[in-house]
Amino acid sequence: MRNIFTFGHRAAQRNWTVADLRANKGKQQLTEVTAMNGEQAARAAAAGIDTIITRVQRMKEVRDAAPNTFVTAALMLVDHPTESDVLEGAMRAMDQGADALYTTRSLDTIKMLADLDLPVMGHVGLVPPYSTWIGGLRAYGATADEALKLADRFRAMEKAGAFAVEVELVPQQVLEEINKQTSLVTFSIGSGSGGDVTFLFSEDICGETENPPRHAYAYGDVRRLQEQVEHERIAALTAFQAAVRDGSFPYKDVSVSMKPHELEAFRDKLGKSVRLGTERKGY
Repeated sequence: MRNIFTFGHRAAQRNWTVADLRANKGKQQLTEVTAMNGEQAARAAAAGIDTIITRVQRMKEVRDAAPNTFVTAALMLVDHPTESDVLEGAMRAMDQGADALYTTRSLDTIKMLADLDLPVMGHVGLVPPYSTWIGGLRAYGATADEALKLADRFRAMEKAGAFAVEVELVPQQVLEEINKQTSLVTFSIGSGSGGDVTFLFSEDICGETENPPRHAYAYGDVRRLQEQVEHERIAALTAFQAAVRDGSFPYKDVSVSMKPHELEAFRDKLGKSVRLGTERKGY
């Protein structure tokens, strides 16, 4: 663990720092997963996952659940439409303990954040929000011309001040070649093992996604368990409904009862009070 001060001037410890990630480039393969809530973040930390990525809006919850894990806060396009929104979101996320920022916006946005000495991650290859420009959701860089354009994009991001880049659906051989020449820490999703960090969505890893993408791999079958739990819930509610209807519930062992002598005394006193009330009414 490294002792650090966060952007918000709070003492903390981290499993990795930006300097560590850079120094590890080309060496040990690291991992990154998504965490959209505290539960996912806590599981990732317990599993020893190296880095987590979450949305800015979830940053505090994720940081609280995984206090020592390197966390990147994503500045999603729809949440931060203007440069001023980006800056406000970035400052809030860093104050809440983010170690880095992620954006799919322009090189100018990356430069704006990097000029403030904030660690910024860009995105190359298939960038889903911009998939219309390359003809839809597909691999990018499978031709020599596209691979050269990717190499140019890497250099432009370096020049803008990014420290890392997410590389999505790029041929492994292309990433391997570019990774030898770039200073950027590369986070591979669907781009093979040619990067420095291998990234997958937590839901895909755990087997919770109904139609996972081709590059995903399920190491668990949580969806099956979730379906079993849902079936059990409905079955339990149905049984309760039937038991009440046929008069068998509430059962004796879940109901409260009086001792026989107390019940007899209660009935006697209740009868007297009813008679007394009737007499008073008649008066």
